Amino acid sequence: MKSFEKQLPEDKFLRIHKSYIVNLEKVEKFNSKNVEVDGRQIPLSRNKKTELAEALSNV
Repeated sequence: MKSFEKQLPEDKFLRIHKSYIVNLEKVEKFNSKNVEVDGRQIPLSRNKKTELAEALSNV
């Protein structure tokens, strides 16, 4: 997963959980536990919430 993550543009993708990387342009909404992408709920790591909020403010 790490090698795949390194191939993606950092300004468009973010690893939000040990098992999930999301396209920031596809994020519809998020809360403290989940991110919604195309109507699907994806778990959000507690450690990534602030990083996600910052990344989305730059999209």
